[in-house]
Amino acid sequence: MERILLVIMTFMLSGRAMTLAFIHRAGGTAPGDPPAAWLMPLIGDAVIGLTGLAMIAVILRARGLWAWTALVVWNTLAIWDALSAFIIHLTNPWPQFFMIHTFGALMFFIASAMHATNVYLLTRPTILRDLLRNTGCNANAV
Repeated sequence: MERILLVIMTFMLSGRAMTLAFIHRAGGTAPGDPPAAWLMPLIGDAVIGLTGLAMIAVILRARGLWAWTALVVWNTLAIWDALSAFIIHLTNPWPQFFMIHTFGALMFFIASAMHATNVYLLTRPTILRDLLRNTGCNANAV
């Protein structure tokens, strides 16, 4: 059950790739264009979202300490990216973005909480045993 939740959460978080639709408009002058300062957070979201699909493949197929480490690092970088975007939001607001219009600044913390939940799930004994199964690591020690 925890592994299914991990896959579902990671799939939902891959939706961060939607920012690909806005990257080319960063710094534009048309109404609703993101401020130029949003370019890096938009790229970060796009990278996190696209690599989220690869992380799903890791969850479902890969085994070993490298797989577990990749998942923890991906989620940790994603938390950093979301909180960095919050700082950009404070200094260079983009109120026309539909996600901010819908959820406000809470959207940054929702994404961070989802990634933090993934990190928690990755520390659960069932997930650890599954990821470390049939490797040189002692999966029974967890």
